[in-house]
Parts: sequence; C-alpha cells; structure tokens
Amino acid sequence: LLDAAALLAERLPASQGRLVWAVAGAGPLEAVLTGRIASENLPVRLLGRREDVAVLMRAADVVVQTSQWEGQPLTIQEALRAGAAVVATDVGGTAVTAGGGAVLVEPSAEALAQAVHHLLTDTAALARARDASREAAASLPGEQALTAQLERVLRGAGV
Repeated sequence: LLDAAALLAERLPASQGRLVWAVAGAGPLEAVLTGRIASENLPVRLLGRREDVAVLMRAADVVVQTSQWEGQPLTIQEALRAGAAVVATDVGGTAVTAGGGAVLVEPSAEALAQAVHHLLTDTAALARARDASREAAASLPGEQALTAQLERVLRGAGV
C-alpha cells in the first residue's frame, strides 16, 4: 500500500487535490510504517483501531485491500455492503467473495496504483465500480442465511 501511495502521489495532478490514504487497523508493523510514512512524506494516515469502519468505507472514494493472501475476506464483504468502489489484490478467495464487485489486480504496487488512478480519474468508471459493489453485496448471505448455515454445520457435528 505504501508503495502504491508513493506512485499515485507522483501521478495525480495537483488540480485534483491531495490524495490521502486512510488505513484503519493496528498491528506489529505500526512503528515501521509510521517511520516510512514520515521519512518519505507519504500521503498515508494510520488511523489505528476503529469501530466505525463502515462509515469510513462509505466515505472513501475507493477502498483498497492489498493482501498477499486471503481466505474469505471480511473486509471485502464490508466494503461491498458499504457500496464502496473496491480495488483488491486477486489472491486466495478474494475473487469468489467479491463476486464481480471489485476491481481485482495482481498483488503489486504498480497494479494497485494503476487501478486506483483509473477510478479516481474516470468518474464513469468510479460510478460503475460502486454499482458493481452494491450489486455484489446483494448476493452476499445475510444474517438469517449465515445462522441457518451455522446451525446445519453444528447439527452435522453432533453439537
């Protein structure tokens, strides 16, 4: 993400305003990331642990997931439900989970930067990405479907 942020900082015209990447969450690399962000003057803000992620996703121009591996990514599901334009690395179960609602790219800074740049500079593409996200969200299982699935699994396990 930091590499993609650096690439986009160079590519987006100043007339579009300053692009700021907001990263929600916390982890063991926080100090290293904070140091790199400061030393390279990257347009990235580490927000730490948040309880309002859905609000952040709805407010974002683009939600970006840069995973090197994913099973069934909850972040993608949350972003789809928020109706956000989504750019994600095409790893693990991301494509299946996204169900056509995300722009999927290879896991590289260049590919991420190109996809985000395209969405931020083409309003029609951004609108299509948001529409695709909302459409894919409609096919995600709801609370009742998940409860029924869990009950079937537990009955099958003799619980």
